[in-house]
Amino acid sequence: MKWACLLWAASAFFSAAVEAAVSLAGTRLVFDGRFREASIEVSNPAATSALVQAWLSTPDVESSVPSDLPFVVTPHLAQLPAQGRQTLRLLYEGVGMPGDRESLLHLYVLEVPRRSEAAQQLSIAIRQRINVFYRPDSLPGDPADAAKNLEWQRSAKGDRGLRVLNPTPFYVALQDLEFEGHEVSEYLLIEPLSERSLTWGSIPSRRSAQGRLAFKALTDYGGQRDFCVLAQGDQPFNARLRTPGAESPAALTAPPTAVPGASTIEKC
Repeated sequence: MKWACLLWAASAFFSAAVEAAVSLAGTRLVFDGRFREASIEVSNPAATSALVQAWLSTPDVESSVPSDLPFVVTPHLAQLPAQGRQTLRLLYEGVGMPGDRESLLHLYVLEVPRRSEAAQQLSIAIRQRINVFYRPDSLPGDPADAAKNLEWQRSAKGDRGLRVLNPTPFYVALQDLEFEGHEVSEYLLIEPLSERSLTWGSIPSRRSAQGRLAFKALTDYGGQRDFCVLAQGDQPFNARLRTPGAESPAALTAPPTAVPGASTIEKC
């Protein structure tokens, strides 16, 4: 009983700390290269003020260390009043980023814990991170079409392998990727102009002649679009949008397209 009371008290404390955290207006941010800045709103739903710190970093460096990037986050440090809001502005210097593809950055927002005079008070610093995609101006193609332009191919060796090629200059974020009814990846971020090999261990060694691929692709605003495809053989193929009305009527009524030389693609 004593341990139960202690666990309940600890869970109540941590729950209160999490509820008091500031929140971001989105789960991702696309920085349009046609403009010199992008913005996202931070809100404080708590009944007390909150001090927040924000910085940008690249995925390959330690998260607590701001990277030397041609960007400025302003304000870097801000005091949010109770129930208040603050707009964070990301400013680009205009040079220093690749121009032939999107670049991935991480935006960190840290809620600095308030100092308490109480003895043995535990302070928790809550840090949030979202992906920022810098998209240069005049990139060829439409980012909304990037997911359906991915080129997929089953391993010709008959093992549990799947290859995916991204020929576009855009990042493609996928969720709930399944192949032949088995989960391949819960979340997969595919870099621009790259190729990935995926393997997994839950599929029986004897595979079926047909392979059904299904996934959800994230949009610029964090929405989801369902894609699937049913392909024959080991030739490259493309998935197609499954949600009715999300494409033009002409695109939906047109025969399914495949990579040149690919196997016959059927509706899924």
